[in-house]
Amino acid sequence: MANGNPAGALAVIDFEASCLPEHGQSYPIEVAVARIDGENRAWLIRPLRAWEHWDWSQEAEALHGISRAMLDCDGLPASQVLAEMIEFVGDCAVYSDAELDEYWLEVLCQGLAAALPFPIRYLGEWMVEHGFTRPQVVAALEEAKTRLPKEHLAREDAKRLAMVVRLLMESETA
Repeated sequence: MANGNPAGALAVIDFEASCLPEHGQSYPIEVAVARIDGENRAWLIRPLRAWEHWDWSQEAEALHGISRAMLDCDGLPASQVLAEMIEFVGDCAVYSDAELDEYWLEVLCQGLAAALPFPIRYLGEWMVEHGFTRPQVVAALEEAKTRLPKEHLAREDAKRLAMVVRLLMESETA
C-alpha cells in the first residue's frame, strides 16, 4: 500500500484542454483524479512556454469555463501538477472514459521531458471485464449524473465516473 491507497484500488482521470485536437494543437489546462474511495484532487495547469503559441479555442473555454487569465493567475507549474498527481494516484490503476486523456497526459509529460508515470486504461474495458451489462452501466451513469450534474469540469467529470464505478461495484455485492 502506497500513500494510503489499497492495492488494486482504482482511480479515474479527466483532463480539460485548450481545445480539441481537431481544432488545433492542444495542451492540458486542468486535470483531476478521483479515487473510488471518494478522495479527489484537481489542478489547474499553468501553460509551459513550449505551448504559448499552441491553439486556444473559445468553444472549449465556453464549455469548461477556464480562461487563459485564470491559468496565469491560479495555475500551478506543470512539474508540480505532475508530481502531486503521481503522489495522489499512488498504486491505483488509472482509468478514463476517453483516449484523449492519455494524449493530454503524454503532452504534459513530453513538455516536461518526463516519462509517463502510469498507463491510462479505458473504463469501458473494466466494465466488460467485470461483466456489467449495458443497462447496469446506463443506470449507474444516470444515478451519478443526477447526483453530480455539472459537466466539462475535470473534477466533476472524474468524480462522476468514479461514482459510476462505485455504484457498479456496490451492485455486484448487493
